[in-house]
Amino acid sequence: MKKWLLAGLGALSLIGCSSNKISEHSVQVGSMGDISITDMRSARVNGLLVAQAKFHNSGSSSQTGFYRCQFSDANKMAVGDAEVWQPITIYNNEDQPIKCMATQLEATDFKVEFSADAKNVNVFQ
Repeated sequence: MKKWLLAGLGALSLIGCSSNKISEHSVQVGSMGDISITDMRSARVNGLLVAQAKFHNSGSSSQTGFYRCQFSDANKMAVGDAEVWQPITIYNNEDQPIKCMATQLEATDFKVEFSADAKNVNVFQ
């Protein structure tokens, strides 16, 4: 009986860790335009933190924006190199999922940054 109880509690703790509050893990850089983040999750895969977010365009036309993920350790110190801004096109009334993976095992937290305009970001090609 104890084994089943412990297994059930362990499963519940994993579920709790897989879903995160959007406002705690997102940063608006400049304008968001008609884009919003509607879902955000994280999980460990082979020991590395993986973050997923879903962007939604509520506007009447497609919109191009830029995103990046930043990872930090338990002390809120940056882990790994700063990621480059990635362009993303989100069509009207559509969702566009993104996924980022930490490059170091020490990552325990993340932020997804988004900007709807290129003047607030440095995009290297």
